[in-house]
Amino acid sequence: MKGEIVGFVSGYRRPDERRTLVVWQVAVDERARGQGLAAAMIDSLFEGVPDTDHLETTITPDNAGSIALFRAFAKRNDAKVRRNELFGPDLLGAGHEPEILFRIGPIERPETQG
Repeated sequence: MKGEIVGFVSGYRRPDERRTLVVWQVAVDERARGQGLAAAMIDSLFEGVPDTDHLETTITPDNAGSIALFRAFAKRNDAKVRRNELFGPDLLGAGHEPEILFRIGPIERPETQG
C-alpha cells in the first residue's frame, strides 16, 4: 500500500452558512480500514477550513460505521450532535433509507480560544 491512494474525503463550506463545513464523502480502501485513516482525514479537512465551527454530514440509519465515525469526531471536539431527517422516502423513494442530517458543533477552534 505504500505510495498508493487508499482513501479520500470531500466536503464544502455551506454557501448559506459559511461557518459550516459539509462532509460529502469519506472513503477508505478495505485494506486500510481500522487504522484511523477516516478520522484523520476528517480532522485534517476540518482543521484546514478556517472560520468554521460546525460540521454537517448525512448518514443513513443503517450505516453504523459512519455514525460511529462522526460521533467520535464530535467527542474528540467536545461538541454536541444534533440529528434530524433531511431526506425521507417521499424524496428518495420508498426503498431508500432516509438521509439523516448530523450537525456537530459548535466546535471551539484554537484560533477562537481566549
